[in-house]
Amino acid sequence: MHAVGPQNSRFQWNGTYAERMASYRFPRIPQFGPFDTPDFLRTFGIDCSIGRFTAIGSRNLDSADRVAVFIPGFTGSKEDFIPFFPTLWKALGIHEASAGHEAIDRESDAGRVDAGRSTAIVAYSQRGQADSAVPFDRRAYDLDDFVNDGCEILERLGARDRPVDLVGHSFGGVVARRVALRRPELLRSLTVFDSGAVPVRRTPLFAAAPTLIRVFGPMLLYYAYRPKLRDEPQGDRLAELFRQNMHATSRHHLASVADFMTRFDDVTDDLRRLHKGLPMNIMYGVDDDVWPTAVYGREAEALGITPAAFENAAHIPTYDRPKEFAEALVDFWRRA
Repeated sequence: MHAVGPQNSRFQWNGTYAERMASYRFPRIPQFGPFDTPDFLRTFGIDCSIGRFTAIGSRNLDSADRVAVFIPGFTGSKEDFIPFFPTLWKALGIHEASAGHEAIDRESDAGRVDAGRSTAIVAYSQRGQADSAVPFDRRAYDLDDFVNDGCEILERLGARDRPVDLVGHSFGGVVARRVALRRPELLRSLTVFDSGAVPVRRTPLFAAAPTLIRVFGPMLLYYAYRPKLRDEPQGDRLAELFRQNMHATSRHHLASVADFMTRFDDVTDDLRRLHKGLPMNIMYGVDDDVWPTAVYGREAEALGITPAAFENAAHIPTYDRPKEFAEALVDFWRRA
């Protein structure tokens, strides 16, 4: 295990990290969803106060100097990041090789496990998502509950001694901003992508969604977003992941998130004060259809940063432009 983090890191290990990590048990869990887990990743549980959250992460988690943690969005799960993580893993390897670290994945072995890497990557499913912990109380899915979970999970991952690069997509970004505000000492940097600082527009459909989801269940969203598909195994693995997520995700989770995503507070002013000590990053696809892209520009201007915009990408640029997205993200981490 390295004694200190990378030379440009603002943080150094305090000597207690190994002992704390040894006290946390990350049990293996079954794979969820239609994607095969790449060799450099493993699925594991993170036991917290409300139950076991499910996660996927690189196998160098216990030895890495830095950890990046990804939070998925509405209707998603940790598996949303499986198609993207091999590209990110390769981009990290290229950067670390050029910076003088030990290992790189070449074109022929992009999925190779390399414990010598200095950066680990992790994604977790939030409460009620897919195979993660599922509170049965419909009142257990307020925005504050998701923020509490995020803080607790980062602590379980050792962030008190090894602050993380936190990344949130869409609803996950709404959570990530508030984790940063509540526990800034746990973060090395904050990135949000395709995640607005202001609520989504409350259309009549969005206004009715919480009640409809509670009555008819999550599969209502499957048919709403994929009207041409039946409830049967899909050859397209992204479509199949969405179908499986809707079968597994709590209706109370989806109904509550659909509700508060139209009425949460804008915390940009609070983030601007925090930005003096915490690097922040905004990324988005220029064809995003959830928030107007002007929303991202206004937040970036208020924070005094330049957003990263990806052409020919919609709400999930990690799917549409994975290589460019990975390179931009790694470059931000390098400069943070």
